Amino acid sequence: MRAWIIAAALAVVSAPLAAQASFTGAGETSQLDCDGGEATIEGASNTLAVTGGCTRVVITGAGNTITVALAPKGAIEVTGASNTIRWTTPDGSAARVSVTGAGNRIEKAR
Repeated sequence: MRAWIIAAALAVVSAPLAAQASFTGAGETSQLDCDGGEATIEGASNTLAVTGGCTRVVITGAGNTITVALAPKGAIEVTGASNTIRWTTPDGSAARVSVTGAGNRIEKAR
């Protein structure tokens, strides 16, 4: 029984975790690598470059300018006002976009 519990605990510890990246700030210029997972961004008046083929990016705040490298069919969720988000996908697929707030601009980067 004891060996079984130890084996189960080791299996849980060695299981791969989904990558998650986060940023919180105001008035900053920075980069964030989501490493194929999710990214969470909170704040105001930031300029960020998000890399790593994100599956989902959640942005909360106002006046942010963000460029995002999404995974194919990645998702962007924005809550706030006057954010500008430009996104790309490696295969040209459309991003799934959800927006709550006024004056947000979300577009595919050229």
